[in-house]
Order: sequence, then C-alpha cells, then structure tokens
Amino acid sequence: MKRRRTGESPEISEILSRSPEETEGAGFEIARSLKIPAVVLLRGALGAGKTTLTRGIARGLGVEDPGRVNSPSFTIVNIYHGTCPIYHVDLYRLEGRRDLHSIGLEDFLGREGVTVVEWSERLPDYADEATVVEIEDAGGDQRILRVYKNQ
Repeated sequence: MKRRRTGESPEISEILSRSPEETEGAGFEIARSLKIPAVVLLRGALGAGKTTLTRGIARGLGVEDPGRVNSPSFTIVNIYHGTCPIYHVDLYRLEGRRDLHSIGLEDFLGREGVTVVEWSERLPDYADEATVVEIEDAGGDQRILRVYKNQ
C-alpha cells in the first residue's frame, strides 16, 4: 500500500492498494483516525472494494470476526459490535428520500458509533460532516482510494 498526500489540500490523501488485503488494511487505518461518532461515505463502482474496505474499518474498530462483515445489499443495514456500534449501510437498492426515511437512517447516522455507507452518492447533503472515500478501479486488484477528511 502506497500513501501520499495531494498538493491541493492537506485533508485529502490518496492510497494505492495493490490487493484486497491492502484495501482492508487501508480501512483499518481509516478506522484508527476516526473521531467517534463518525460517518464514512464510500463511493465507487460495483465491485470496487467498498465492502472490503468496510471489513478493515470494522477490524480497526475492534470487531472480533471481521470475516462476518458482508454487504447488506438486501438487508440494507448490518450492525457489528466492536469498541462502538458499527452501522454498515448499503443504499444501492434505495431510491429517493422516502426510501432513506423508511430505513430509519436518521436514528443513528452521525449520532453514535460509526456509520459506513456504501453507495453514499444516494445520500444527499451529508459529505460536509463525514470522511469520504472514493474507490477507483486501477486494473486487476489495484485500487486508488482518495480519502477526504471532513471531521
């Protein structure tokens, strides 16, 4: 894993991950830098590694069996327990504010523990209060992770 800060802003870092294990390791490091309560917004194409990164975040927050972390595509929200509650949200199948309201996101988003949101592009107006991670496929197992710290 190779990390560098971009020149435009000290709040943005870029990580080159060469494998799923390195992507998970990046998640671990992101978790260690969070101030709880925290929100982490994940952005990237299908199969980019959002759930792999979330597994590392869960490990960094003390989840004993991070292998249990899986995409909540159908359940919408999975809750894991580590040093704090971790709400793993997948908005892929949701459309519009009505669907967002129906899952009760406002009950925990930014209020307690850590909320990790996959497909966060569907969550309007929250990036100012969160850590945003954009994951770009760089071919094969390589990924470029751009981390925007807004805390």
